[in-house]
Amino acid sequence: MEVLRQAGASVVGDALGRMGGVSGLNRYDCGHACLVARAFTVETRAGDNLAIHVALGRAQAGDVLIVAGGHCLERALVGDLSRSYAIQRGMSGFVIDGAVRDVAAFRGPEPFACFARGTSHRGPSKEGPGRIGSPVAIGGQVICTGDIVVADEDGLVCFDASRLDEVTNLVAARLAAEASMRAEISTGKPRQSWIEASVAKWERLVGT
Repeated sequence: MEVLRQAGASVVGDALGRMGGVSGLNRYDCGHACLVARAFTVETRAGDNLAIHVALGRAQAGDVLIVAGGHCLERALVGDLSRSYAIQRGMSGFVIDGAVRDVAAFRGPEPFACFARGTSHRGPSKEGPGRIGSPVAIGGQVICTGDIVVADEDGLVCFDASRLDEVTNLVAARLAAEASMRAEISTGKPRQSWIEASVAKWERLVGT
């Protein structure tokens, strides 16, 4: 997990073939560390957080709560109370396809991640219905309970936990390749071997 945390979402996404990933979310906590955690999924009716409260009681320490909230920004699904409870449960953070509130609290000193589509001062209803633990679709990405989630300021990617060793090795190889690129970049040479093939192809196409 530490290799993924050091690499960040962009490098992990590159290692995964630059396919998929969640789009359209913003980060609302002030932590700059990359979140790497197992997903615990919830789907709820827009503007209603009853299923979220049930899920907070069922999730395991270290999990990140993934909430499919129907893209709704009219009512916040979580705020400071939900955050405080999740911290007491030992959870790692929230990923909300919807709105949050009490943003100042999320920017407090506790290391608790918060990614959401937006904010709203309006509170939620608590009537249901909802689903817990089922696959959800957020920002163009299907996420299942147990998936490994990697999220930071750049975005969010995920993959099946059974691929953890494979993806870790791919990420380590990508980091090694980028280290070699950076070393060559530091020389300031006008032609760089790591991009030369693409440059040469472009030159052939445009005739320069």
